[in-house]
Amino acid sequence: MPLAIAGLVFVLLVAIGFIIGTNIERGAHVRQIQQINTVAEPEPILATELTKPWSHRIVAPMLERISSVVGKLAPSSVLQTNRQRLQQAAHPWGLTAEIFFVVRALSTLIGLAIAGLILLRGLLPANISWLGAIGAASVGVLAPGWMIDRIAQNRRREIRKSLPNVIDLLVVSVEAGLGLDAAISEIIERESGPLTEEFEQALTEIRLGKSRQDAWRNLAKRTQVDELSAFMAAICQAEELGSSISRVLRTHSDSLRIKRKIRVRELANMIPVKMLFPLVFCIFPAMFVVILGPGAITIMHTMGNIGK
Repeated sequence: MPLAIAGLVFVLLVAIGFIIGTNIERGAHVRQIQQINTVAEPEPILATELTKPWSHRIVAPMLERISSVVGKLAPSSVLQTNRQRLQQAAHPWGLTAEIFFVVRALSTLIGLAIAGLILLRGLLPANISWLGAIGAASVGVLAPGWMIDRIAQNRRREIRKSLPNVIDLLVVSVEAGLGLDAAISEIIERESGPLTEEFEQALTEIRLGKSRQDAWRNLAKRTQVDELSAFMAAICQAEELGSSISRVLRTHSDSLRIKRKIRVRELANMIPVKMLFPLVFCIFPAMFVVILGPGAITIMHTMGNIGK
């Protein structure tokens, strides 16, 4: 009898625990379903795509599809040259070598089409039609490459301009006790511009496993700035020989400061020569008209009265 009562109590306790556990689990599922229902529905894909500009929705996908086909057909040497030019310009507008090849081909076709219209339709007078056709074709062929080269040239100018100040900050940071990587990271946080972007990319390559010397050499190769290439070569040599980085930075900073002074003096000495052409062709004729004009009018009236 006691065993039967104990068994009955045990079964009742198990049943009560099962019922309580089932209710708790069911309540948890109900709460999860309620949370899922209360979450806002995601925006439709079509609405998200329509918020983007038409160039991202139409032009970019079309160029990507064409470039995927052209990349297999275009010569590898041409694509490599395009990669180097775009790398020096920091890939403006997200251009790749294949897309840039397609853009150049389209620009050439447009230029040749305009040249053909000028010759066949007579859009310009006959005496300058050939000149206009040659100009249109030349612009179509050379314009994309000229724009990329111009962007790369401006980028190199900005790097050359900011390099002395950045190296001075590196000298101060390293002499204060920071390592080279930590000093560069500090400069990246405080400064902005093409040079800091290049340093950030070099640090990213180092963190991904590339050797320091290869990362510095790639930085010099991307920028094509002589002063920065010399600086990276000095850093690589100091790291290989175990020399003091702070001393190398101080020496290079002094030399860059001297080169900048010389460059400024050269530009100052070129100013008189550059001012000669606007003076001769623009300012002097206007001065002659203002100074000699009244006298010429007076002489003309006097001579006319004498003739009468």
